Amino acid sequence: MKHSKTFSQIKVLSFLFLILIISSPTWSETKLDETKPLLIETNTEIVSDFLWRGNSFAGEAENRRNGATYQSFTYAPALQPSINVWSPEKKFQWSLFGNFQLTNRDDRDSDRRIFQSKPGGVGPSYLGEEAKFYDPYGQDPCVRSIQERISNGGEGNDPCLGYSPNGGYGPKKEPNGNKRSDGMFFSMSYHFDPSRYGDFVVGIWFYNTFQKTPNSILAPNTQKQNPYVSGGPSNIQNANNPDAITRLVWHEYFVQWKLPFLKIVKPTVSYYTQYSTENGGLMSGKNYLSLSASYTFREEEFFRIMPHFNLGYAMSNNAVDNRNGIQDITTSTSFFFGDFFIKLAHIFRPDLYLWDTNNYYGYAGGDPNKAHWNRSSEDGKVTNPSRIYGADNTSILNSIEQINTGNSLLDAYAKTWLRESYTLQKIPSHLFYVSLGYSKTF
Repeated sequence: MKHSKTFSQIKVLSFLFLILIISSPTWSETKLDETKPLLIETNTEIVSDFLWRGNSFAGEAENRRNGATYQSFTYAPALQPSINVWSPEKKFQWSLFGNFQLTNRDDRDSDRRIFQSKPGGVGPSYLGEEAKFYDPYGQDPCVRSIQERISNGGEGNDPCLGYSPNGGYGPKKEPNGNKRSDGMFFSMSYHFDPSRYGDFVVGIWFYNTFQKTPNSILAPNTQKQNPYVSGGPSNIQNANNPDAITRLVWHEYFVQWKLPFLKIVKPTVSYYTQYSTENGGLMSGKNYLSLSASYTFREEEFFRIMPHFNLGYAMSNNAVDNRNGIQDITTSTSFFFGDFFIKLAHIFRPDLYLWDTNNYYGYAGGDPNKAHWNRSSEDGKVTNPSRIYGADNTSILNSIEQINTGNSLLDAYAKTWLRESYTLQKIPSHLFYVSLGYSKTF
C-alpha cells in the first residue's frame, strides 16, 4: 500500500513537472520555432562546361578524349541541379549539387592504335610501324607478331593468333567518356549568430563521382593491372587502364567569414582545406583561400543583374608539386528574368605554373617515360592532345626519332626541339562558359 501511494505521488509530481515545462517560456519558444517551415532553395542550370576554381573537369577531358587542342571555350554541356535546405532557425544548411554530362558520354578509342589487346595497351598506329616505337619494352609479343606478319605478308601458323584477350586484337575504347565527370556534391554547414565582427560559417563538403569499377576503391597493388599498357611496367595502372585508381571522392573542411563592412557587395573570405586520402593522397592538405563579392542591381524587380567576383589562391596546388599562387580569378554576370537567368562567366588563370604539371594534365600519351617530352614546368606549355595519336602524328614523331647526322649531341638537341615544337601548346589562361538556369525558393 505504501508503495502504491508513493507511485501515485510520483505520477502527480511528473504530471506537474510536465505542465511546468510546457507552460514555460522556453518551451513555448521552442514549439513556436518548430512550427517555422524549412527554407528550400532550388537551382537548375545547363552549363556549357563543368568549370570550378579554374578547373575544367569535363572540357579538357573531352579534348583529350577527342584528340583536340585545348581551348578557352569547350562545349561539354552538363545538367547541374542543386538544392539548399535551411533549418527553421536558419542556422543549419544542407546542400546537394549534381553534375550530369549531356554529350559524348560513351567511351571511345582515343589512342587510335590498330592492334591492341587491352584499352591503353601497346600497338602500332599504322602498318609497318617499327615495334621499338609502339612497344619499346617488348611487352606484348602477340601484337608485335600480328603487326609484323600482316605488314610483311607472312604466312603459316602463329600461336598468338588464337589468343584473344578482351575480345581479340584491334582498336580498343579507352575509359574517357564524359559520363566519368558525373558526380554528386553534399555539404553541411552551420551559421553562427551575426556579430559586429561579421558572420561566420563552418562546414564540411564531399564530392563523389559515380563511375567506379569494382576494384577502384581498393589499394593500387590489389587492383587488376594492365600488363600491356603503353609506358611499360611502371605504368600498369595508367589513366587508360579501366581498372586504374582514379579520383573517386574528395572532401574539405571550410570556414567562411562574411565581412562586417561593405555589406552591400557581400564580401566573403573563405578558407578550404582538403583531407582526401584517395588518389595516392596527392591532394591531401591542399588549401584554397578565396575572396568573393556580389551585388544585385534592381534586386526586387523582374529583370535583375548580378555580377559576381571570386579570387582564389592555392596553398599549395598538390602534395607533390607544392606550388603556391593565384589559382583563379572568376567573374560572372547573371541576368535574371523572374526565376530564369542567363549567366556569362570568365575564368582567368594568371599563374600557369600551377597547371603546368604532369599531375594535372598527365604525361604525353599517358606514358610517364615520355615525361621528357615536356621538359619545362615553367613555360606554361603542355602536350597538345591533337598531336599525339594517330598514324599521321605517330609517323611524324617516329621520323623525328630516326634523325641521325652522326653527331649524337646535335641529334639529341634537334630531336628535342622538333618534338617540342610539334607537340606542345600553350595552356589556356582564359576559360569561358555560359549557362541557362531556373531558380526557385519555397
